[in-house]
Amino acid sequence: MARKNTNEELWLEVSAAGIYRDAATPGSGLLTVLAAAGQADLVLDTGEGAAFSVGEVVRVSSGNLAEFGTVEAIAVETLTLNSFLAFSHAIGIAVEAQDEIDLGAVSDDGITRETTVERTEIRAVTQATAYANLVASVAQRITWNLLNHSLENVLIALGMDESAIHGAGTQADPFVADLTADNMEELLNQCIWFRGALKDATTFEIQGWAVEWDANQTLTYLRGQAVLLPMAADVQHIRYLTPL
Repeated sequence: MARKNTNEELWLEVSAAGIYRDAATPGSGLLTVLAAAGQADLVLDTGEGAAFSVGEVVRVSSGNLAEFGTVEAIAVETLTLNSFLAFSHAIGIAVEAQDEIDLGAVSDDGITRETTVERTEIRAVTQATAYANLVASVAQRITWNLLNHSLENVLIALGMDESAIHGAGTQADPFVADLTADNMEELLNQCIWFRGALKDATTFEIQGWAVEWDANQTLTYLRGQAVLLPMAADVQHIRYLTPL
């Protein structure tokens, strides 16, 4: 992708924001061949290729090594992704189909991608300037405010599973979502994403892998104004994809 260095490269819009999470009725498989960083093929066990479909997003591995890709082709038990793997994954690692969830409209203050680098300054007595600055740690974070105030979004913003909602949605048996402290920040192996485009119509998807939801939030309920629902997630890895 070559630079244009023209105003066509101005960011124009955010079109959607949401999450990838393990599918409700997931296709699932196990790697039978080591999948190395920089390759796109996932070789699964016998009979498992049929559990997936072209165009489906999959999760490879879990925890801080979880990564996400879209299936471009399937040849018997081999899934070929549309992008290379960022990490290496050993034999026996799980591959899980994902559901794509659009969380709704984002407030006009936008989506923030934040990278924080903690550096250690090394000084030498033989010179006045710093001898070196060493990276001690790096943190990455994506945040935005949702306008769609559904019970499902309230729970996700706290890192809680939507299955906690119960009831029939009637006056006799209303929907109930309990914000139980012990269940906050419990969601694992999710990916957050948002999409947008440049002035020249080049499309982007920006993904944050291995989400750790931050339940710290303050909501203000007013009359005649939107209630902004904060979405804040620390992520282990960020990937840009273009075009879509």
